[in-house]
Amino acid sequence: MNTTYRQNSLLDIHYQQRSSLSDMVDDPYTLAVIDFSSQSQFTDEKRIIVGTPALTGGDLLEVWRTNEIPENGIFGEIQYRTTSTLVFGQLLMSSDSGDMESMTHAIYQQISQLQHELSFEKMIRVWNYLPWINRHDDGLERYQSFCVGRHQAIDTSLGYESHLPAATAIGTHDNHVLVYFLAAREDGIQIENPRQVSAFAYPSKYAPKSPTFSRAVVKQWGEKKHLYISGTASILGHETRHVNQPDEQLDECLNNIDILIAEADRETGLGIKDASELTGIKLYLRNRDHLEDTIDHLKKRLGDKVNLIVLHADICRDDLLLEIEGFYSAR
Repeated sequence: MNTTYRQNSLLDIHYQQRSSLSDMVDDPYTLAVIDFSSQSQFTDEKRIIVGTPALTGGDLLEVWRTNEIPENGIFGEIQYRTTSTLVFGQLLMSSDSGDMESMTHAIYQQISQLQHELSFEKMIRVWNYLPWINRHDDGLERYQSFCVGRHQAIDTSLGYESHLPAATAIGTHDNHVLVYFLAAREDGIQIENPRQVSAFAYPSKYAPKSPTFSRAVVKQWGEKKHLYISGTASILGHETRHVNQPDEQLDECLNNIDILIAEADRETGLGIKDASELTGIKLYLRNRDHLEDTIDHLKKRLGDKVNLIVLHADICRDDLLLEIEGFYSAR
């Protein structure tokens, strides 16, 4: 393992201008560069292009950097980069490879095997991008089939609910399933929202198997804390609120995020108070026609300081118009 140190932070996540792309890819300390376009693809071992076109913020790249030079590896269909403290993996499959349940099961089995093989058993954050997430196949919506496949593949032994990662599951308009993830040797601290039923406790009307993720995770990386907020929507309890009202759904999302931040600060001393202090926000928007009003409304709530990317995508429930995820990377 190459442990040549460059900076104090074990992991740093920040946004940079697209003009710096070649520099970021060439930097040996870059763990990953997340980009957004119409087609999910890998252009090299560091750059991940997510098939959710940027409606605004397309000049920004999400850059992950470490204090060690990561080592590259391949495990089955997973490409990964690892340091002494973490593994970052990515997997891209054509949706022609099988039905959503069996593909998800195979993907998560490979991820679990990789984690065990490299001794990074603690999943911290996962992103899942699924083609046409609201489409029905064989009587189930694709998101429901995804939940079944994931649930069958992960360890659901006694107490698993208290060790779940933050996660996002979003619908793309291309033909690939893309999953990328961050795992570590030690757990993060799971944060739940008292305004919402925990996703792993949802009633069965939403899917035959409940979603297996936490609302947020706080992870200590050396002396610095990160907060990873899962995809968050206009849901109270377990029910969608404000159907067909994008501004009201946006407010409900932000209210949920503010509660999560307050819980994270109370439990871990995170040091921020609300969504306006996050390092970055991704807002997934179903209808392009809502873009201008959504941005105006968001800026009224948060101001102009937060790095914002708005992406065109489908949401896991067809009555949800938008979803927000966010992160905080302490400086």
